[in-house]
Amino acid sequence: MDRWCNFILLLLHICLFSDLINSFPVSDDDQIFIDERRTIKSIDSDIYSNLYTYAHLIDISYCISEINRIGEPFDCNLNCDKRFPNVSLVYQFYFDDSVTGYIATTKSNIFNYNQTIDRSKKTIIVSLRGTRSIFDTMADLKLDMIPYTNNGVKVPLCGHNCKVHRGFYDYYSRTLSLIHPYIAQELQSANEEEEDYELLILGHSLGGSVAYLLGLYYVDLGYDKITLVTMGQPLLGNRDFVEWGDRVLGSKYEAKHNDFKRKFLRVIHKNDVVATIPKDPNIFNHYYQFDNQIYLNCSEEDNRPTLQEVVDCSVGLNDQCIAKDFPVFSFARHNYLRIHITYFRRMGLCGMLG
Repeated sequence: MDRWCNFILLLLHICLFSDLINSFPVSDDDQIFIDERRTIKSIDSDIYSNLYTYAHLIDISYCISEINRIGEPFDCNLNCDKRFPNVSLVYQFYFDDSVTGYIATTKSNIFNYNQTIDRSKKTIIVSLRGTRSIFDTMADLKLDMIPYTNNGVKVPLCGHNCKVHRGFYDYYSRTLSLIHPYIAQELQSANEEEEDYELLILGHSLGGSVAYLLGLYYVDLGYDKITLVTMGQPLLGNRDFVEWGDRVLGSKYEAKHNDFKRKFLRVIHKNDVVATIPKDPNIFNHYYQFDNQIYLNCSEEDNRPTLQEVVDCSVGLNDQCIAKDFPVFSFARHNYLRIHITYFRRMGLCGMLG
């Protein structure tokens, strides 16, 4: 009994000491830094508007099923032809046990960029979704990681300690081999016609994990005008991999409209448990949270968050964002499926009724 009492007292001292440290700013070379674990930033109004468009384009991928397809040139049950009248379908694919999606292109300025009139711009859209039974899929997947190696063409090598989820990497490899010829052809045609380009890679749920790996692949090939947006994306790899990815994709930069310094926006809804899994009991090589988080601080009943409810979190462990939603010994109950499909709209309803 004395041993347990001493142990509990030790834990209390550690907690009190850590709170005391965190209450003071950290100084380095006489510079005072804000504690990023408690800092949130408002997002640009144009980025906010774009997030609704990104979500719509992602949701369209759910219109693809075993019996349904997107019609040409770009027709679906989510007002594709009316909302995106100048978008043309390039390719679509369906897997019952993996990601599903489409590739489309447009020269229309659907994101209201300030463009020069002497050069047209082609936007290449790659939109991916995961399986509809996300929680069954996550339960079936094993937790083991495999080494991750990038080509090292235009970005530094990740290093020999980088590891990613085996199942997600298998989905990525399968998807890349299928869609790369179409993406490469569209990028090549933009170059031949001396057009500006943007490669827009989008993904929800498991599709977000595959989208992330695709984004790294094309950045490594030297395509720097990339916008990568994931919503409800699970964790993907260990700390070495995540920190390298954050550096490569410019997570430290502020998200700005029509700017490619920060190429990645990882959007997370409050209480979306999928954004915090897989969980690995290996404390020395566990799945690590990204330092890139656009946090939707609203309830699952609200599928149209206000600008003030959409904030940019500086670090993955920010206790104003997803890190606070699942404290140890928490027994709060939520409709986790409803939360997971609520990203600026209710996702995944298209195609369910045939």
